[in-house]
Amino acid sequence: MLLDIKHQDLTYLLYVRKDAEKYNVFSVPKRGGGSRDICVPIPELKSLQRKLAAALEKCIADIETITKKTNKASHGFRLGRSILTNASEHRSRRYVFNVDLKDFFPSITGQRIRGFLMNDRNFAFDGSVATTIAHIACRDGRLPQGSPCSPVISNIIAGILDVHLSKLAKMHGCTYTRYADDLTFSTNKQDFPAAIAYRDGDNEHCWKVGAELNRLILRSGFAVNEKKTRMQYRDSRQQVTGLVVNKKVNVGTEYRYLVRAYVAALVKSGKYTVKRQVVDVNGKLQTVSEEGTPAQLHGMLGFIHSVDSVFRTNVKKHPHNYPGQQGNDKKPTGNLAIYRRFLIYTRFYANAVPLIVCEGKTDGVYISNAVHQSKGLFPSLVKKDGEGNDVLSFQLLKYARRHKKKKTVHLPNYSTITILGGGSGGGPNLGNLIRAYHGELAKFKAPRGKQPVIFIVDNDSGGKTVFKVVRDALKVNITGEEPFVYLFANLYIVPVPLGGAKERSIEGLFSGADIAKGLEGKPFDFSAESSSATSAGKADFAYEFVAKQAKDIDWAGFHPLLANVVGAMDDYAARLAAGVP
Repeated sequence: MLLDIKHQDLTYLLYVRKDAEKYNVFSVPKRGGGSRDICVPIPELKSLQRKLAAALEKCIADIETITKKTNKASHGFRLGRSILTNASEHRSRRYVFNVDLKDFFPSITGQRIRGFLMNDRNFAFDGSVATTIAHIACRDGRLPQGSPCSPVISNIIAGILDVHLSKLAKMHGCTYTRYADDLTFSTNKQDFPAAIAYRDGDNEHCWKVGAELNRLILRSGFAVNEKKTRMQYRDSRQQVTGLVVNKKVNVGTEYRYLVRAYVAALVKSGKYTVKRQVVDVNGKLQTVSEEGTPAQLHGMLGFIHSVDSVFRTNVKKHPHNYPGQQGNDKKPTGNLAIYRRFLIYTRFYANAVPLIVCEGKTDGVYISNAVHQSKGLFPSLVKKDGEGNDVLSFQLLKYARRHKKKKTVHLPNYSTITILGGGSGGGPNLGNLIRAYHGELAKFKAPRGKQPVIFIVDNDSGGKTVFKVVRDALKVNITGEEPFVYLFANLYIVPVPLGGAKERSIEGLFSGADIAKGLEGKPFDFSAESSSATSAGKADFAYEFVAKQAKDIDWAGFHPLLANVVGAMDDYAARLAAGVP
């Protein structure tokens, strides 16, 4: 069966158990007052609803492929779309008109779902199938907020509304989008079309929903929430799904200041306090204070970063349009500087697990496999996970993909190393990371973490770039012969052991016999001039050779490096035990 559940189990879950037993219900306050019920399904029902959601998403994708039609107006709960893509459609407009639908999820009943799935020519489900889907999706005959399948089903049902309103908007020279229950119309026309919204009587700033818009919303089975209808003008702040859209898509100043204050408190004391509203036993809103988590703050910073990245990408693409606004990744400003400070604090300064930073993504493949294949010699570098499997006892700072482009909206690179300024790796970028950490250190007043940060650096020309940064910025001289070098706070450098050579990169730790094996008839060439037509480069060596043949590789060359890593970890533990700053 598509949903991977036995018939008797499905029957019991849908028709024997009562709805009150299948959901945990709690209230959350609305920004505009009042509260909203969130219905969280029990685990077995949630699993079933997730499978249903995935199946329906696949149906939608297949239908769009066959019909060559896509709902361009819907931005909520859609892959590749967000509040950012939604807001971007309404940037730099004379008028922005927002309409909120009343009781969006509860207004979608089981009967509506069943009828649509049976009667729509693209779905045309059998009656029994449509009925079963409606029962899986609904609570007390309505679509609950909190179910994994409510978003996709709401988009299916509201698709009819989107067709009608897209035609209405086009007819009157407007742009229309929908994010869940939030409808937005915008235009640069001198006068806003009365069919969509009109001024109410003597109050020129009081706008009402136009008769034709209201008719189409009612015809589609929804209703307008009159309390949340607003018109926004070009000379005032215009917001769409919480984002400012006057000249560029932006995050509100108040939110930025709040996040900045949270970061300042975190690095100063190791914690920060957030205030939120809750509904008390009497149904009244109360403001409570509670300690925030680093994960929550990371999400806030990531949200601002995702919005800012659209503008930064546009500046890079069209610098002539933005004189004097080009950014400097080495010396970030604004939110990027705050984000970088947060990441340096959480990943470097206050880390709870040892962190190893290599020069590139392939180095992490070598280190990980070297540890697993040598765990008998270095037991402190592995630990057991919850299932009893051996995993690394430290973290590797990962190098991620470049950011992707989605039409005119650019998705940011959320890679920690990129936001930190480490780019794609290499000696110069590791030097930038050391400078950045040292530059932020004076701002960190909270207790330092219990674990070290270890930079593994090649002992070649690239590594000498790092050594020079350390010498110039910290007045610490590194020859490359040391097993490890303590720099400051919890930061160490472990040079790749020379082993009697004048220079050595991490690839030089592999045996000549292993490197001589080549890959699919091609020799390995680690130089910048290597050609994929005649040789296999570092990436192929790491992912196609080392990762897939780790058990058959001679790892003896890595043992001195791993011993030095353990030595750095032990040295930091000894410093903490002795109370050495």
